Amino acid sequence: MNPLLTHYGFTHAPFARATGTAALVHHRGFEEARKRLRFTVELDSIATLVSEPGCGKSLLLGEIADEMQREGWAVHYFAHATCNPFGLVNVLARKAGLTPRRSRAETATAIGETLLADERRHLLLLDEAHALPDDTLEDVRLLTIGEYDRKSPFVLLLAGQPALDERLAEPVHHALDQRITTVARLEPLSLEETRQYVDVRLKAAGAKKPVFDPGALGPLFEATGGVPRRINGLATGALVVAAARNRRLVTDQDIHDARLDRGRA
Repeated sequence: MNPLLTHYGFTHAPFARATGTAALVHHRGFEEARKRLRFTVELDSIATLVSEPGCGKSLLLGEIADEMQREGWAVHYFAHATCNPFGLVNVLARKAGLTPRRSRAETATAIGETLLADERRHLLLLDEAHALPDDTLEDVRLLTIGEYDRKSPFVLLLAGQPALDERLAEPVHHALDQRITTVARLEPLSLEETRQYVDVRLKAAGAKKPVFDPGALGPLFEATGGVPRRINGLATGALVVAAARNRRLVTDQDIHDARLDRGRA
């Protein structure tokens, strides 16, 4: 077994990226964002999910996709890297079993007709949408014209970093922006939510007694800004620092020294 796990009596690394359901923390902001997206799904409309890196966007998208699939939806997931060089419309057409038409507009119309004729409901999920090229965002607009104003062939969810707001505000994308009905945002954790996050992660990893001194959690929050991915990295570093000093309780000094190890003042 990993000597770090043995040192603290963990069954697995508490702040690893892959974790079981027992380690999931659905804080207030996460739940509100999830509900907003579900409401939009029921409206057959378009939503955006905006989040700073490391705040749980991928986790939320995965939960939404899994939930929709369990309910019989067909989920079409794309990240910006999977849309080129063939274009979103052509890629989606092939996934729907269609041969792309002479123009992107004709292909988009054919996709809408095919999805409307399908008894299943469809969710089109575009991740990292802030990095989509203009041509791909134009593909998205093409997919939302035609029958979309009367009956939606799919529910559209655009997810990305805050730059997504700026992209959609550009005049060239106003037609798409005007069709968006809901914006869900994931913010960093508060101090209290950070405490809860660390506690849940540690207990899920098998901790039987406190591992972080209460005085260490304030510095952990201040250093990470409450961003879960940063919390995971710094908390793991502090565990290593404390274990190397043959201690089983992480202190504020360990947090400070773990930051210094990464060149952070």
